[in-house]
Order: sequence, then C-alpha cells, then structure tokens
Amino acid sequence: MLNKKKLIVFAVILAVLATNLAFALPRIDKYSSVDEPYWTYDRISQFWTAVAEKKWKSTNINDKPGITTAIIAGLGLWSIDPMPYKSLRSESKDQTVISAIKKINFSFRLPIYLASLIFLLLFYFFLKKLFGTTIALLSLIFIGLSPIILGISLIINPDSLLWGFLPLAIITYLLHQKESARSTSLEKIDLTEDSPKKIFFIFLKRKKYLLFSGLFLGLSILTKYVANILYIYLLGVLFLEYIYNFHGRQDVFNYLKKTLVEYFLLIALSLAVFFTLFPACWHSPEMVIEGTFLSAAFRSTWPIFVIFLGLVLSDLFILKNFFTSAILNFLAKYKNSLKKMIGALLILGTVFVFFNIATDMHFVDFEADIASPKGGEGFNAIRFISEISSDLYVLIFSLTPPVFLFFIWAIFANAFKKIESKSKESTVVLYFSLFIVLYYIASEVNHVVATTRYQIAIFPLASIIAAIGLKQALARLSWGNLQLYTRAYWAYALTIALSLASLGFISPFFFDYASFLLPQKYVLNLKDMGDGSYEAAQFLNALPDAKNITIWSDKGAVCETFAGNCKVSFNKKDVIGIDFKYFVVSVGRKSRSLKMSSIFNDTVDFKKLYSSEESGVFRINIGGRTENFVKVVPFENIAK
Repeated sequence: MLNKKKLIVFAVILAVLATNLAFALPRIDKYSSVDEPYWTYDRISQFWTAVAEKKWKSTNINDKPGITTAIIAGLGLWSIDPMPYKSLRSESKDQTVISAIKKINFSFRLPIYLASLIFLLLFYFFLKKLFGTTIALLSLIFIGLSPIILGISLIINPDSLLWGFLPLAIITYLLHQKESARSTSLEKIDLTEDSPKKIFFIFLKRKKYLLFSGLFLGLSILTKYVANILYIYLLGVLFLEYIYNFHGRQDVFNYLKKTLVEYFLLIALSLAVFFTLFPACWHSPEMVIEGTFLSAAFRSTWPIFVIFLGLVLSDLFILKNFFTSAILNFLAKYKNSLKKMIGALLILGTVFVFFNIATDMHFVDFEADIASPKGGEGFNAIRFISEISSDLYVLIFSLTPPVFLFFIWAIFANAFKKIESKSKESTVVLYFSLFIVLYYIASEVNHVVATTRYQIAIFPLASIIAAIGLKQALARLSWGNLQLYTRAYWAYALTIALSLASLGFISPFFFDYASFLLPQKYVLNLKDMGDGSYEAAQFLNALPDAKNITIWSDKGAVCETFAGNCKVSFNKKDVIGIDFKYFVVSVGRKSRSLKMSSIFNDTVDFKKLYSSEESGVFRINIGGRTENFVKVVPFENIAK
C-alpha cells in the first residue's frame, strides 16, 4: 500500500498530466498555425517518401534540420495522407475538406504532443535523481503547466521538441558528473580478474547518464542546429565542475584526463545518433560534420572552440597541465565572484527591463527588436546590449508570475551566499544562469533576437531554477512546527492552483501568453504562431454563402479552415481586380504588412485596417490586450 508521501507524489504527477491533457486535447485540431504547412504538406512526406524509396540524399529536408520532427510527426501518415489537400488551403472548400484538414492537423500534432508528455516524465525522473523529490515535483508543475511550453507542444515545429531534448541533455550530463563524484570512492575495476561482460556492465552502470546525455545531445542537434551550443557549454561545465565540486578532492591532471575522455565520448555519441537517424548522412557522411561543427549556427565560433580545446590538450600532455592547473586553481579561489558576476548580470538586466518599461521603452524599443528579430551585420555595442535586454524582456514576461519571482529569488540567493559543497542546487542555478547568458550572447553573435520561440529551450531551465528557489524559500521560512515535506505539499497545491489560473486566463491562446506584470499596452510575442486564426475562420464560415466569399489575410493560417477563397499575397496578379469582402489581420503582421501594402494604396487604407480603434465585425483581444488583436474587417470599413 502506498504511504502518504508516495501518494502525494502520484497525485501531483497525475494532476499535472491531467491538467495538461485537459487544456491541450480540445485544442489540437482547433488551431491553425503559420509555418506548419511546410512540414505537413512538404517536409514530412518528403522525408518518409525518401526513406521508403531509399533516396537517402532527399531526407535532407530543411536547414534546421528538423529530422526528429519529421520522424515523430510522421507517425500521422499512418492515419491520413495530406498530399491530396496540399493545394486546397487557399481555395474554396466544403465541410468534408475542412474536416480532412483538421484530421491532418490532429494526426500530425498528436505524436508531437505525446512526446511532450514523455518529456515531462523524463524531467521528473532525472531531476529526482539530481535533486530529490521536492524540486523534481515543483519543476514538473512549473514546466508542465507553463502556457508557453504547452502552446509550443501543440505545433508541428522543431522547437516543439527542442524544449525537451536540449535541457535533458544538460540535466543528464550534470547527473553523470554527480555520479562521477560519488564513484571516486568506489572499488576500481580489476581488468585482470573481472570478466569482459562484468566490465562492460559496470561501465554501462557508471556511464549511463553520460550515454543519455549523448543521446539527447544528438537528438537536439537533429532537431535544430542551434543545439550545437551545447558542445561549448558542456565543455565549460566540465571545467566549472572541477572549480566548484572537485577542487581539493582530485588532481587537475587526473580529473581532466578522465573528464575529457568522457567529453569526447559524449561528442562521439551525439555524432553517432546524428548519423544513425539522418539517412542523408548515409549518402554523404561528410554531412555529419557539416551539420554539427560546420553548421551555420556554429560556423562563427568553431575555430575558437577547436583552438581552445587544442591548447588545453597540448598543455595537458606536453606541459604537464602547467597553465590549465594554474588557471583552474586561481579561479577556484574566486569561484564565489564568478557566481556573483553571473547573478548580477541577470538581476541588473531584469532591473533595466522593468525600468525601461516604466519609462515607456524610452531607452530600448523591445517590441521593435522582437518584430524584426534578424539584426544587422557586424558588431555594434549599443545594439548588442539592446537586443540582449530584449531577449531578457521576452523571458521575464513569458514566465508566469510565481515562476518569475522564484526564478529571480533563486538567482539572487544563490549568487550571494556561499556554495554548499554537498548540494547541487547552487551550482546548477549558476550553470543554468550561465547557459541563459551564453545563449543570448550566441544569438547576438548570429544577429538574431531570441523571440519566444527562438528561446523555447530556456523555459524549462528557468522553471527548474524557480523550483530550486521555491524549495530553498520553503526551507528558510518559519512555518511553526511544519516539516519541510508538509510545507512542500502546500506549495504543490498553491503552485498548481496559480498555474491553472494562468492557463485558464490565456486559454486557448497558450503560446501568446504574457504575464500580467507586463503593462496591457505592450505585446510580447510579436512573432506569434497563428493564435486567433482558427477562430477568425470559424466566424467567416458562419456567414451566409461563406464558400463564395473572397478574403485577404495577412496569415495563411486563416485560409486553412476557411470555406471560401483566401489570398495572402501582395502580388498584383493575386490582388488586382479581386472583390475582397473581408480583410483578416493580426498585430503580429502589422509591421510587415505596412511595408508591403503599396499594391493596395488606391483601394485600402492599411493604417486604418491595423488601427486598434477599428474593431471590424469580429475581434479577439488575446490575453485581454487591446494591442494584441486578430480581427475581421469588412472592405467597406477601410476602403479609400
């Protein structure tokens, strides 16, 4: 029979999964997303057709590369073939075709969503091994009930899988380091006495988390090349682990000799996974290197990476670790200063974000940066600071208020108190904080502002930091005679309730969530994925003779389930002489549309069309924000 503690754990896990399912399942086929058709009608079918015909080269379907997306979402091909419906999205269609399109969306999204549920269980399992039950459960609540993560999990896109694979690669690597610290006192393997079979299983047992990390790292890169940042980051963690957990316990030479071998094994495992699951590499093996170290996301930094690694190896084996040992021993003396520096960067950045908002974005126009996330070439210090603060702006207000508050508390508390040598909590807060800073810097090096979707892999890490902060707050607060585990029970119930409130408030537009801490006049996710498009199409479908109506939309997502004719182009041949009855627009496309709308100069007032004062005949203010709208406007309302 389950004891009370185990029953609570089971109840929390069940509550998170059930809540996630309750919000997600009704949404899977009642949502129209931008970019998805590239996967549904092109890339996924191309991948599996190439596999079936053994045309390995043709499995190179995208520059993401998005292979895991094609593999997992491709399970939907067992249910329905999408190709007969490819050309019908913008044409007049009956209810049978609309139902088929909804079935296509459901069939291809469901495997992605089910993968997200598996991610949640994996997060709990590995975090329990790393920290214990309390932090694992709080992390499960924060991640599993995050509106942003739930929203991305319902979309066919590489980012829908990256948010799980990438953080799990980091977590399992840290688990391996934790196990390595314990194994230093274990009995050594006797190569002369022990059988090869016994040695092999001991090796698997001791390196199992390293193997998991290599697997998740390979899957991360197969999902999106930006995951190459982990090659640099995990190498940095290797050195940080010595500074914070092994200094004074192990000789630098022996530590680096062992951990660098494991690091190269990690890289080899990730490359093996990449090669095995990416058939294009079977045709051209050089693609393994081109897709990892020589990919666009890594091209600007790999020479520095190789030079650094070469210098470390040269010092290790030629100079007997003279320089590396001196540097690591020096940094170990000032390890608390490093912790304070990273914590101070994030805290000061957060203060600046709030101050900038309080001054009506006088110093940095966050919305302008997000609306045009591809920055200019070359280095500009002012632009660099501006865009990194815009990245932080997105993170701060995409977190629910409780997660944000405990996230900041954890960074502050763990940056300005001594590292606890027997606990992983403080070092993990540092490592995850460092990853956030490194990720933002890497984004700016590649001239990209990290929008909500672009930094989706950071949200689970921020949630884990928040869970650590809440657990530490529970341990510090005086609650009479209540034991820590009893305080945790109340925390589980309260955080689930608050998360439910956030999900209920934004439902069903999860990926467009913005915290109430952000003033109502601002829009956070200006590069949204199509929230509100399905609802606009359903309104139009309810109009008399909808099948014979022609509309213009700034998003193709509206066209997907609209029964009539739908245009999204600014080309003369598509708009000149067309009798448009309605225009469907959203704030996320305002900047682009106003730049390209010259073809309509004689007929349509686009400034009025996008004005928040023009409500049209149908309007959704997403999250209650009047500046974040999707609306249907009759032609006569904006005709010149």
